[in-house]
Amino acid sequence: MKDNTSVKINYQLELEKIIKEIEKNGDTPSLLLHSCCGPCSSYVLEYLSQYFLITIFYYNPNIYPSEEYWYRVDEQQKIIDITKAKNPIKMVTGAYDVERFYEMARGMEDMREGGQRCHKCYEMRLKEAAIFAKKEGYDYFTTTLSISPHKNSQVLNHIAKDLSDQIGVKNLPSDFKKKGGYKRSCEITREYGFYRQDYCGCVFSKREMEERNLSKEKRLLREKMKELGDSLDRNYMDQADDRIIEKILVSKEYQDSNMIFTYLGVGNEINTSKLIKKILDDKKRVCLPYCVDDSQMLAYEIESLDDLTKNNYGIPEPDPNMYKLVEKSDIDYVLVPCCTVDMDGNRLGFGRGYYDRYLKDYKGYKALAIRKKQIADKVPVGHRDIKIENIISE
Repeated sequence: MKDNTSVKINYQLELEKIIKEIEKNGDTPSLLLHSCCGPCSSYVLEYLSQYFLITIFYYNPNIYPSEEYWYRVDEQQKIIDITKAKNPIKMVTGAYDVERFYEMARGMEDMREGGQRCHKCYEMRLKEAAIFAKKEGYDYFTTTLSISPHKNSQVLNHIAKDLSDQIGVKNLPSDFKKKGGYKRSCEITREYGFYRQDYCGCVFSKREMEERNLSKEKRLLREKMKELGDSLDRNYMDQADDRIIEKILVSKEYQDSNMIFTYLGVGNEINTSKLIKKILDDKKRVCLPYCVDDSQMLAYEIESLDDLTKNNYGIPEPDPNMYKLVEKSDIDYVLVPCCTVDMDGNRLGFGRGYYDRYLKDYKGYKALAIRKKQIADKVPVGHRDIKIENIISE
């Protein structure tokens, strides 16, 4: 589809012009209304059934999982049943051809919601509606999609107009969110107790929704743990740190290691400076993290804590011009920092993901040091989060 979205059009006004002409002529034209879901169709049916003979066309092969699809089909019929319509409303359910959707989305799986993948999905569903409307002789076709505040009505209407020209069936322009349409749809579904989904429908939007929820849970837990850390007694922290470092030093894993990758604790983290000095005293080798950019972290061997410089986050790190880069395969032991962890090894970092990316293909021993009072009951995790099963506490 060609992009004609540079000039914005008020599609609600365009719709009102058509409705005014219909009223003037005393007609009741037929409309094939593609519906993405029952809740989104609620206001649209209430509004348009005054002027059109509507058939709902439920064609949404993007919906995931299949149980969600059939639940939405049932909800759609219930919405039709409760709509106080001037003219009768029918419903046609299209094929649930999920493979067609995944083929369409191939190569665009990681695009954010609202981008090109979504536009192609609109086109796929609207094309099916236009073909059906042409075949069955409907006067118009349109979609409920424009009622969503998250859907770009300019894009939707341009797609529909292009399909209208190609297939030879009139498109009814729409921006149903206008004039309180979205608000009214929420009122209707709330009044009747209808289920209102919290993601668009496809597996990709579901994943995005879950990631947003996970991000919020993690943020709240970080805030809670920061408050906890700030409230801890300094004597407790120092004693706990000494005991933790002692446990690390007497462990077999430490004794058997030559190259140890650790971090320099800041703020309420474990004071690992004592550990680093002891590693050097033991004639072992030690490396610290260096953040190359916002996504990549490397390990550089150091010989002293005196020559570290602070990065953009205020964390002391080695100067890559002074120290030697250490290959991941040469590291025997990684001591991982954390904001908190639970007893299942689910770790909450500080939100930048450096260690999850670094440890993804690391094969050696990894452990996490934390004071008992900072261990969480449960840490929310996603599919990219690396579990650290070796937890060292006082």
